[in-house]
Amino acid sequence: MLAVCSWAHQKMAAQLPDMIMLGPRKMDLYTNPLEAYWEKTGKKKPDFKPAGNCLRGYIACWSIEGNRLVLIGIHGAQYANTFFFGKKLVETNLKRVFPKSKANGVLANWFSGKLRVPAGQMTQYGNDQYNSRFEKEIIITVDKGVVMKMVTLDYAKQKLVMNRI
Repeated sequence: MLAVCSWAHQKMAAQLPDMIMLGPRKMDLYTNPLEAYWEKTGKKKPDFKPAGNCLRGYIACWSIEGNRLVLIGIHGAQYANTFFFGKKLVETNLKRVFPKSKANGVLANWFSGKLRVPAGQMTQYGNDQYNSRFEKEIIITVDKGVVMKMVTLDYAKQKLVMNRI
């Protein structure tokens, strides 16, 4: 599943976004639901190695499976303690961050909020985080990992389309 994290980003953002599978489509995700995990649980965030185009130090890969938001992969690098030699840089993956995770991923039951998925052509570039604008945006409302609704905002046609979950 880690291979899901490795596809090229189709859109342009000041920071590399997370990724999400919507059916067969791999799309950028302009929300970072994993950040809420450390905030909600109080668990210590791993010491990820930031990069210029990814200050959080990782790309999380998500999937909507049925009506659930599932974390299916994490790609990046983090510093890990060694017994004799202090910290060393190691590759981040789902098992390293969630040791009890199953092969089918981790239900994001810590996340409630809206996911923003850009679609269509970019209409305005924003050089701060995820401020770029697009012809369309898919907005997914999530409550404790359960997808409540999904809508597409079509800015070009100025209409709102309810999506099937």
